[in-house]
Amino acid sequence: MAQIAVKHITKRQPKNFGGLEGVLLFSKLSTEEMVCFHDAAQTLSCKKGKILYLQGEPAKNFYVIYSGWIKLFHIMPEGEEVIVDMLTCNNIVGESAIFDHGCYTSSAQIVGDVHLLSMPLKLLKEQIHTNPKLAFNMLTSMSQHHRRQYGALAFNVMQTAPQRIGCFLLSLCPADKERDISFHLPYDKTLVADVLGMNGATFSRSLNIIRQKAGVNIKGTRVEIDSTDKLSKFVYGPFANKYVHQEI
Repeated sequence: MAQIAVKHITKRQPKNFGGLEGVLLFSKLSTEEMVCFHDAAQTLSCKKGKILYLQGEPAKNFYVIYSGWIKLFHIMPEGEEVIVDMLTCNNIVGESAIFDHGCYTSSAQIVGDVHLLSMPLKLLKEQIHTNPKLAFNMLTSMSQHHRRQYGALAFNVMQTAPQRIGCFLLSLCPADKERDISFHLPYDKTLVADVLGMNGATFSRSLNIIRQKAGVNIKGTRVEIDSTDKLSKFVYGPFANKYVHQEI
C-alpha cells in the first residue's frame, strides 16, 4: 500500500474542535464526548494520487475530510475500476469498516490534495456501543449518503449525458450567486466523465451541447456559467426550481 504523505500532525484547541462540530457524525455531542475524539485525532495532509486505504484491508482509522476530494472505488474481478463515490469536506470515509469485520469496504484514493483528520476506528466502535446519540448520528449519516447515491442513480437513468454534466456543475455552483459564475473543476475532466458514467467522446460532445444550449463554457479546468437559472432549466426542465443546487 502506498504511504500517506504526512505534512504535519497537530493538536487542535478543545474550545472549538477545529470545525469538527460541522460533521454530521459528531452533531450535538457534548463537550466531553467531543474531547474524547479530539484528543485521539491526528491531522494529515495527503497529495493527489495517494492511496489512503484499499478494499479488504484491516481498518485501523477512519477519516474526516476537511478539504480536497477523495475517490471511493471497487476493483472488479476482471480488473475494472468502478467508482463508488466522490467525497469532499465535512464527509467521513472508512467508518463503515466497523460493520464489515473491521475491514475497509472500498478503496480510497486522493484525487485532489486533501487535509484530513484521522481517528482510531476502535474508538468509534467503542463509543457507538455506549452512546445512543452517536449511534443515531452514524445511522443518519449513512442514510443520507445512500439517499444521495440513489437519487443520483435515478437522475442518471432519466437524464441525457449533457444533462448529467449540467447537474454535476450545478452542485458546484455557489448558492449565493446566480449569474456570471466561474470556478475550477475539483478534479480532471477524465475523472469527471468516469464519475458521470460516460466515455471521453461522449463527454466531449456533451460539452459542446451544454455550451450551445445552457450557456456553459469549460476551458481546461475553468468553468464559466452564464446563469444557474438557464442551466437548471436545461437540466431539470419544469422542475428546475425544485432541484437547483441540490447535491448529486
